[in-house]
Amino acid sequence: MLDLAELRNPTCGFGQIVTNYAKIYSEMQDPDIQFHFLLPRGFVRDFGPNVQVTNRLGDKAHLGLPDAFLWHTTNQHQLRMPRGKSEKFVLTIHDLNYNSEKGWLSRMKHHYRIQKAIKRADAVTCISGFVAKQIEEEFDMHGKHVQVIYNGVEDISGQQEAKPDFATGRPFFFTIGQIRKKKNFHLLVDMMRHFPDYDLYVCGDDHFDYAREMKKHIAKLPAHNAYLCGKVSQAEKVWLYSHCEAFVFASQGEGFGLPVIEAMQFGKPVFSSNCTCLPEICGDAAYVWSDLDPDHMAQQLQEQLPRMQQDPTYADRVRAHAAQFTYDKHIAQYMELYRRLVK
Repeated sequence: MLDLAELRNPTCGFGQIVTNYAKIYSEMQDPDIQFHFLLPRGFVRDFGPNVQVTNRLGDKAHLGLPDAFLWHTTNQHQLRMPRGKSEKFVLTIHDLNYNSEKGWLSRMKHHYRIQKAIKRADAVTCISGFVAKQIEEEFDMHGKHVQVIYNGVEDISGQQEAKPDFATGRPFFFTIGQIRKKKNFHLLVDMMRHFPDYDLYVCGDDHFDYAREMKKHIAKLPAHNAYLCGKVSQAEKVWLYSHCEAFVFASQGEGFGLPVIEAMQFGKPVFSSNCTCLPEICGDAAYVWSDLDPDHMAQQLQEQLPRMQQDPTYADRVRAHAAQFTYDKHIAQYMELYRRLVK
């Protein structure tokens, strides 16, 4: 049983991951395994003859579920939902960002739920060594080891492109993610006063309060070369990766940092913050800012970008780095874990 509740949010990182899970597992031909997907309430999709499906019934997710040899909760946000009857339980934790995003009471509630799930789990996985270290320092693992299974990243570099209507025709930097405070998009906007001949496109879900603050902040700036563009289609995202001068990412709250790997698939220069897992995921294939001060970030971008662009080996090196994070490798590790637990 795979909990795929995030299929309702296909543009966010969790949604992209479970969308790929649904595609890959539904096409898997294995006579020893029957997959069952738990879907969002009201979500309708045919996954073919190899998969059974059940929709959540509000908060009573356990109603109508068959018994399962193994239940996989694919992220830490679904722990409030009952899990039905299962002999084995796999818990995947993507991040502990609630520690920096929530108030004291909310942090305690999140901690309690995750600790309870860890105690019950037969296996705990996470998506980076950084997160594994956080988990083992913060929780009583009851003698269990956190297994790092890096995210798979779908190779989108050959997909169809569509130029967005907001593209001005000037050279531009690109960044993407939910428009939330932890992403530090305001630092990138402030950095752009040093680049009057370039534009910055900030794309992603912008229904958050921080997005409204960003719009006011952008409107006050004299440069007028930063744009908050909202959600973009997949084809538009591919065009933006393909045509940007560099991908810039100043986030301080990532469990993996999927966009930096997507940008590398296009051989693009990547500039990343030095926070959380990002130095681990970027390796030596990106320039990692040592200081998230907009003036310092601009100086380093001005110095390093020409070197990256003039290096004839750079694009191939970053593409090779991105190619390590495949869904084939990711799913193979989970299949090995599933088989070990139910054997």
